[in-house]
Amino acid sequence: MNENALDRVSRALNLIPFILNNQGLSIQQLAQRFNSTPAQISKDLSLLHMCGLPGYTHLELLNIDFEDPEHVAVNDPQVLDQPRSLTQIEALTLVLGLQLLAELATQESEKSAITALKERISKQIGEEISNRVTIADGVNESPLAKIISDAIAESRYLSVQYNSATSDTITTRQILPLEITYREGSGYIHAFQVDANELRTFRLDRILKLEAGDSDPEFKATLTQERSFDGALEIELEMGPDGLFFIEKHNEIVTSAREVGDRFLISIKVGSNEWIARTLLAWPTKISVISPPELVQSLRNRTSNTLANYQ
Repeated sequence: MNENALDRVSRALNLIPFILNNQGLSIQQLAQRFNSTPAQISKDLSLLHMCGLPGYTHLELLNIDFEDPEHVAVNDPQVLDQPRSLTQIEALTLVLGLQLLAELATQESEKSAITALKERISKQIGEEISNRVTIADGVNESPLAKIISDAIAESRYLSVQYNSATSDTITTRQILPLEITYREGSGYIHAFQVDANELRTFRLDRILKLEAGDSDPEFKATLTQERSFDGALEIELEMGPDGLFFIEKHNEIVTSAREVGDRFLISIKVGSNEWIARTLLAWPTKISVISPPELVQSLRNRTSNTLANYQ
């Protein structure tokens, strides 16, 4: 673990009040709590044991008991009995994170609790500074998110008018919503599409209209991941070092991945042939499609037709 002197001082100042309020923890537990190693925590405690107020006799030194690695206690913290105050950067980071969380919260109780905590921290760093902290368009939220959240809670079907990015068409689909997630500022709904009999993902900001239908909690309870992938296309890819970025960006469809030298062998499952074809053709670096053969041929035909347009 790479760290400098300031990192060690910061951790040391936090150790004393934490141990004081959690007497009897082991060095191993302290290492886990402070994202460090037992050896490093032992060094920190040895250093702190020699620190204290001016006078520098045994009466002014911090009194720490850590001879038994399974039981660490602070008997006399001197003036370090309270956690140190947040730095301005730490406080601003928390305010930014809490403001974003408040934007993502779908329940009013959650949003109120997050907002209250943000206001408490804002008071510590001052009104003048906290008022400068804003998030503009942090999340591309949909005004329909509340209706979708209610449908998820009630196991209710939705009739959705959707603007598809893969086919450039507007279609109406019957779905059973399962979950709302957010990634890179955009909201997504994971749902079971009834007519396609498979799991699909839809962007919230591409849903134009929706209408709530019947509730079916029994079907939702019996819906399994295996059933949701019925009819999905299984694809094997080979990529270079940027395969790691592909895996992270499309982790929801990646079923397996392994690194062989400087290459990545990736297996994915998708429900839309058109979407994956566009995604692979638009990828900025080389991708080798190993299988299925029909996708390989389809991509060759598209590539050839595209090149023909420039001749």
